[in-house]
Amino acid sequence: EIVNCTEKKDKDIIKKVKHYIESGADIIDIGCVANKSYPERVKEIIKIIHEEFEVLLSIDSMDSSEILAAIEEGIDMILSLDSGNYEEFLHVNKEIPIVILPTNIKQAYFPKDPEIRVENLFKLTKVLKAQGFSKMIADPLLETPISPGMTNSLKAYFLYKEKLLEKENSSLELPLFFGISNVVELMDIDSVGINGLLASMAIELDMGIMFTVEHSTKLMGGVAELKNCIKLNYLSKHRKTPPINQGISIFKAKGKLSGIKPKIDKSGAVIVEKLNETYQPDKKGYFKIYVNHFERCIYVLQYSLNHDLLKVLIGKNAEALSKKIIELNLTDDIYHVNYLGRELSKAEFCLFSGKPYIQDN
Repeated sequence: EIVNCTEKKDKDIIKKVKHYIESGADIIDIGCVANKSYPERVKEIIKIIHEEFEVLLSIDSMDSSEILAAIEEGIDMILSLDSGNYEEFLHVNKEIPIVILPTNIKQAYFPKDPEIRVENLFKLTKVLKAQGFSKMIADPLLETPISPGMTNSLKAYFLYKEKLLEKENSSLELPLFFGISNVVELMDIDSVGINGLLASMAIELDMGIMFTVEHSTKLMGGVAELKNCIKLNYLSKHRKTPPINQGISIFKAKGKLSGIKPKIDKSGAVIVEKLNETYQPDKKGYFKIYVNHFERCIYVLQYSLNHDLLKVLIGKNAEALSKKIIELNLTDDIYHVNYLGRELSKAEFCLFSGKPYIQDN
């Protein structure tokens, strides 16, 4: 999802779509702004994206005028219909896939009981099937951890699958929609492990769609993480094994291999406990280092001591960049070389992991 897409500039939308596609997204969702209606902007955004990319688009809005505008412009999927707004769309093309909810947002009705959520989804499925809709996806609604609580909402997903085994419900089965952004976005925990666990749940329950965002800085790279986690878990399910030793791994901070640890005689070792913070400016200048996650590269800018820009280097590999700095004789200060090696190594790790890079931090 591109969050608050209707209020973003065209160039920012294009940049985000490009990044999502390169990260492995199958559908780009146009996220609208609650309680603000931009139907004409929705049309513009769909045109802008279709001019640049061949990609499926969905719209996430509870505003009827925005949804209808998207339908006019050829949207590929609608998020979200519930008991409060579905009647406004009975005249639209029945071939458009729609995600249905167990709610009535117009009346501020949001059931907490998993049983009621499943019942509401079955009821709406029956109504829409009778009206000729066949391409529906059910969203029992995954909620945030702790408050209001993730496990209660997960119960609705399991219950949905269990209820389908009952004869009277067997014809009501729909693919499931798993909005994991409600979990991964609202935890100050590295996203890769969360994505892996939620992908396992999704594959076990045969989910149809996993929905995520990269709205906050901490989620940079999350779409690519999720895509790889899905591949790992899907392959494991096919092979009937746990998601381990499949030839796919999504480690970022940890790993499976251990280095050789030789026995070391410490009797003559130099013990270094204190950092030497002595600093002498390099006569050849100083360096500023930046990481651009969208362009997937590291920028190294050399300045004179008078703050004039002298040189710009762009790359992805810390060793290659540091060797080029030495090759171009941009510094011959051994302490400065040591510093640059440390910072460039940090920058490369941040580029790989999606972590924000802050020089000297």
